Amino acid sequence: MKTCHWCGRELIWDGRWVHKDGGGLYWMECPDCGWEGAPLGYPAPVKCPKCGSKKIRDHHCALPQEPQGEM
Repeated sequence: MKTCHWCGRELIWDGRWVHKDGGGLYWMECPDCGWEGAPLGYPAPVKCPKCGSKKIRDHHCALPQEPQGEM
């Protein structure tokens, strides 16, 4: 299992690494209501799916990290 370097959430391979929760490459957030998610599709949403705010922004891009093994 691959996890995201930035948030620790599980990633899946879909021709590129994406967040399993939502299937999106970018994890997004809304500063107005606190919604977070990885919506699938391009272009990214221009408003928050929870409150409708247009301040929604990218938080980070999925970046796989290798499992930490023993040395």
